Amino acid sequence: MATIIPDLKWYISISDQRGVQPRCPFATVRACPRFYQSISLLGEAGSTKIDPEDDKKLFKFWEDSDLWPSTREYATSISGSPGEPHIFSNFCPEVSFDRFGYFASFLARYADEIDIGIASNKLGQERASANDWRWAWSGLSEVHYTQCPLYSILKHRSETSQKIDKKLDKDSWYKRPVGQIIIIIIGGLILYLLTKFL
Repeated sequence: MATIIPDLKWYISISDQRGVQPRCPFATVRACPRFYQSISLLGEAGSTKIDPEDDKKLFKFWEDSDLWPSTREYATSISGSPGEPHIFSNFCPEVSFDRFGYFASFLARYADEIDIGIASNKLGQERASANDWRWAWSGLSEVHYTQCPLYSILKHRSETSQKIDKKLDKDSWYKRPVGQIIIIIIGGLILYLLTKFL
């Protein structure tokens, strides 16, 4: 079985097949708790940290949300030696690609130099491509954003919110140009009557 290389070409081809946007439309710290958790945790893994004040606010916001994981099994996490994390679990694929070059929810580095050497020899014999994730990782679970457990919920809520906004705009006659003209005429008439009789 061929090794899947979950790079940008792979990701976009799946997006095309599914008729969705090339990248996740919810990939921001304020739109998705998994994106936020992934970005926040990478600050402990050598990446630039979120401003501490912003991080506190975002954490509080998402922790109070029903989208926040209720158990550790569902939480985004990193593990390994202090300053040298080697396992990244339940990660946002958008974040893992931007940081590591692969769209994955799980990534595990090799345990030591011996394992890296064994893997390198094997990959060399296989003539594995230079972008094969196995050169750097012992395990990886590729994932497209549409497979993320939060995507369907976020998409449903976004569509529901848009329908409500459209209905409100449609029902709000006073927001339409004719409604605004009527309000101006009534306001002018009231002002005229007040000045005439007072």
